Amino acid sequence: MGAKKTRDDEILRYLQNHTYDQTMERFQIARMTVARIKKRNKVRVLPQKIKIAIVGIGNAASALIQGTVYYKSRSKNIGLLHPNLAGFHISDIEVVAAFDIASKKVGKKLNEAILENDLASVVELPVSEITVLMGEIKDGVIDQTRALIQPSNQAPCNVAQELKESAAEIVLCLLPSGADEAVIFYAEQSIVAGCAFINATPTKIATDKNLGKKFFDAGLPVIGDDLQDQFGATIVHKLLLQQMINQGAEIKESYALDVGGGAESLNTIHRSRMIKREIKSNTVTSSLEITAPIVAGTSDYVPHMGNSRNSMLWIVGEGFLGSEIVMDIKIQTTDGPNGGAILADVVRATKIALHQGGAGPISEISWYGFKNPPKGVKSPEDASDHLAKYIFGRK
Repeated sequence: MGAKKTRDDEILRYLQNHTYDQTMERFQIARMTVARIKKRNKVRVLPQKIKIAIVGIGNAASALIQGTVYYKSRSKNIGLLHPNLAGFHISDIEVVAAFDIASKKVGKKLNEAILENDLASVVELPVSEITVLMGEIKDGVIDQTRALIQPSNQAPCNVAQELKESAAEIVLCLLPSGADEAVIFYAEQSIVAGCAFINATPTKIATDKNLGKKFFDAGLPVIGDDLQDQFGATIVHKLLLQQMINQGAEIKESYALDVGGGAESLNTIHRSRMIKREIKSNTVTSSLEITAPIVAGTSDYVPHMGNSRNSMLWIVGEGFLGSEIVMDIKIQTTDGPNGGAILADVVRATKIALHQGGAGPISEISWYGFKNPPKGVKSPEDASDHLAKYIFGRK
């Protein structure tokens, strides 16, 4: 018993100034062993809160923020992919800074600002101490979205300074598709402030070699690109095609097209429709190694649809004796909440990356939650397996 206690103390002392990976290597033990030692010595595995800054207080931000309250005291975790991820609950996510450019949001308390979105309020949020700050507009507004956004005429804040003063660990970028200059600006400000960066947009950040190297040199994780929904057209498309292949059918042709409302759909139509289509099509074909013609992407914007989205899937396959298999499917979803569960997992996993000393593009997290990750696309099953191994410190 004495030897065991001495070993526990030695490991705990070493862990105070070293990462999990370094501790595992030093003592030749598994991550779970370190966690058990901390548990039996009544040491918290990780700090209680994950401090994040959000850029773009739209429907996705509203869904995540509401989720941190909605699931805090519920006995059922319907909708969450992982109620507990490496010791973290979704309610452990704390927003410490917020940036936007819309006049109806800038200057308001965060709990008030999210009410300006299409997504309805499902919980009563406590009064926030966080005021939404005026960010840099850059290319965040185009003629087609100006009336919808109504940009503020306030002077932009010093983003890096505000991030430092807020003690944010992670910057979550939820800007609209196509705002490449603005997304890159916030990525670089994150480096200056010493924050990890999660890029939910199609702009190349985690997949850009130069930016990836900057994050690596700064010792900071970068995650992305282009967030994948919990149950949107992309994930359903991949799962259906994979199941057909597993059952011996050959894919002949397929498409998955979206129609939606809101600022994101409007931006996609006017600025990044072909980029989004290329990313979505590639994430389907690459992970499944399909050579048949596949098209996936947004096809139109319908203003009165608001935050909702309709996805139409068409799949043609060939089965036994050359018989034809045809699937015609319609999926109706709500944009903001559809990304909330994935964001909750990605934010918590990024905290693990910080704790483990991860730097540069973290493929294991990006494979799990994004359509265009570095080092290519994985199937949903492989992506989940890689994430689990990463969290537990296994290769």
